[in-house]
Amino acid sequence: MDTESGQYVLRIHRPWVTMRRLSFEHQTKRLLAEAGFPVALPIPALSGADILSHEQRLVEIEPFIAHDAPTKRWEYLPAMFTLLGDLHAFLEKHLVPANIVQPAVDNYATPVQMMEWIERTASLIENSRSAYKIGEVQQASEICHVVLQMLSQQLSWWYDEGQYLPRRPTHGDYRMGNVLFRGGSVAGLLDFDFLDTRERIFDLAYAIYWIFWLQEDVRYPELAPWPRVRTLLEAYNQATDRPLLREEIQALPLEMIRIPLYWIAEAGFLPDPVQAVLQQTDAIAYALRLFQQQQALSKAFALDWKA
Repeated sequence: MDTESGQYVLRIHRPWVTMRRLSFEHQTKRLLAEAGFPVALPIPALSGADILSHEQRLVEIEPFIAHDAPTKRWEYLPAMFTLLGDLHAFLEKHLVPANIVQPAVDNYATPVQMMEWIERTASLIENSRSAYKIGEVQQASEICHVVLQMLSQQLSWWYDEGQYLPRRPTHGDYRMGNVLFRGGSVAGLLDFDFLDTRERIFDLAYAIYWIFWLQEDVRYPELAPWPRVRTLLEAYNQATDRPLLREEIQALPLEMIRIPLYWIAEAGFLPDPVQAVLQQTDAIAYALRLFQQQQALSKAFALDWKA
């Protein structure tokens, strides 16, 4: 919004965002701002309230943070991961996981949870044959089957290792667009709607997934410059006194693969599961290629550990 007093952002939240959750986000952002993180604090209305309501949705006003268009320059990206290391260290110190007000809707689930939800999605698709073309239902069902296969092959890893990876309060939506740059430096850190406790490597996997999805040719992931990820991991480690464990970096490919699989899991809760699944055809094809190359990715990501 352009006004006489400056530029502002009007955030109209989804119906499921509660006053309690949004108040928790405000409290967390105030802590971050006091520590020097470049977050946008809500601006109180004339009434003094910093959370408003309109048509059963919560609304807040934030200052507009001047920034450049999303960068594709790799030399800028390490700063994004250094900030993430700082953020994780700060959240671990100042947030008690038991006191986090969990988001009503998430973009994360374990392989076990995803399999349960995708079976629901597949069942809904199977029972909706009369409303769609036969080819559409068949394609959506096949996508669900492929995703279930990928997840089932992760179960032994999840039970043996994945569920024991270090868990921390995480941003949950850490990617370009929520990390703003201005002149090569980080200018803003936005959108804490998914902040919650998860394995911390998820935040890194999420950011890396979106960097490569948006900047590289996803038809040929084997040609992408995956070894550059090491620079990002090293930048993260420089900002924390708890460097990434070997097990976390080895888990990075599987964590990345699960990101688009979640969209198939949530499709069963959307009004049109068939179309929701079909819209992710390219993303699932990309996930399958990554899944087939996970050993090569783990090797590309590996850092040198001193004995």
